[in-house]
Amino acid sequence: MAELSRPLPAEDRLVLLPKNPGTFFLFWRFSSGRAEAFRSGAFAPETEIRLVCVDDGAHAASLKADWQAGRLYAPVPAQGRTYQAALYGLRAGVWEKLLESNQAAAPVAAGMAEERAYASLEFHKKVLS
Repeated sequence: MAELSRPLPAEDRLVLLPKNPGTFFLFWRFSSGRAEAFRSGAFAPETEIRLVCVDDGAHAASLKADWQAGRLYAPVPAQGRTYQAALYGLRAGVWEKLLESNQAAAPVAAGMAEERAYASLEFHKKVLS
């Protein structure tokens, strides 16, 4: 296995960030102890990331990722709502919650598509002349 360019953090971490109105970006880092648990086979290599709507507590989405991926893009289930993610590892056939993220609000797209349309000055010159 390739060596890491930086030492692993002392604490596990999962971060949820809104990328745009339709996409969340998640990234995670495991401590050396947790990474060793995955390497040794105590946990299956595939993790499950679950998104929960904080507003009503409803399960919104489940996504799979390899524990070493460290990042994932997830579709926003509904704009204008607040979400939280949890990362689960599979040990002995049972999913265990390993990490919980911060809360993040999914932004709402601004106005109608026509209002957000961009046209360059060259386009306007051609259309208006």
